[in-house]
Amino acid sequence: MIIDSHCHLEPVENPVDVMIRVMDAGGIDKTVLLAATSENLPSVPAGLLALGRTLLQTPLAGLARRLYEDATRSQPGKVKVSGKFYPIHAYPDNRPVAEALRAHPDRFIGFVFLNPKGNPQVVAQLEQGVQEHGMRGVKAHSWWHDYDPGKLLLPVARRCQELGLPLLIHMGNRPDTGNIQALLDAVPDLKLILAHLGIPWFDRSWAQAKRYPNVYLDISGPYLSARLVAKAARFVGPDKLIYGTDGPYGLRTADGLSYAPSKAWVEQLPIGHQDKEKIFSGNLLRLLG
Repeated sequence: MIIDSHCHLEPVENPVDVMIRVMDAGGIDKTVLLAATSENLPSVPAGLLALGRTLLQTPLAGLARRLYEDATRSQPGKVKVSGKFYPIHAYPDNRPVAEALRAHPDRFIGFVFLNPKGNPQVVAQLEQGVQEHGMRGVKAHSWWHDYDPGKLLLPVARRCQELGLPLLIHMGNRPDTGNIQALLDAVPDLKLILAHLGIPWFDRSWAQAKRYPNVYLDISGPYLSARLVAKAARFVGPDKLIYGTDGPYGLRTADGLSYAPSKAWVEQLPIGHQDKEKIFSGNLLRLLG
């Protein structure tokens, strides 16, 4: 079985019917759907992505994080891609995901996308997503929504721990927006998935995934590469990696949306079939219970 653990439902580029067609073509059994974080974004130049992930693995990682930070600091509430600014959804709309779950419960798994900043109803929204819509995890984006997860996300994390739900988080570039250690200290049994191999804190995130039995890394997104995924697999082992794409962005190819490149990252790893199955679906299924 292959499960895409990280895919945003974009109404124009990859609506439900497109997703099912692309999943079928790619041999994907199920997909974890997430609400859109912003309006549909253009692709970041491949050379810039390669430079960023390379610098993040060197003593110049601080410089790379400052460059990442510039994407959201120039105009608060917007993200800069290739010199243009696009609005970030302050409170992502989970309704399209809920509708997709109702229409295709055999193909989609829903995570409720939450922003705790300025949101006293955030735990109630979590409960609604789980109780009314059958969502099975939570997504948070402390970078784009600009908050300290070790502080503002604590009520959500505690409720996730109580319910046994995994929390998938895309960390920010500053020490506060990337404050995962405080979350782990306060909620020690939280099932935590760090998006995109824990970008932009590769060294620290990989060490946390290796140290804590409940911390995992997803391998989604155009930010990564086959070489980086292989390096992470050697460091943390296949029990701690979870396949995903960050669709539609991580599915884009010259010929349209395709799972072939991201699947190859796992298929080409020098590990056995059973370990590849863990990455493709087994580790996530274990977290979902």
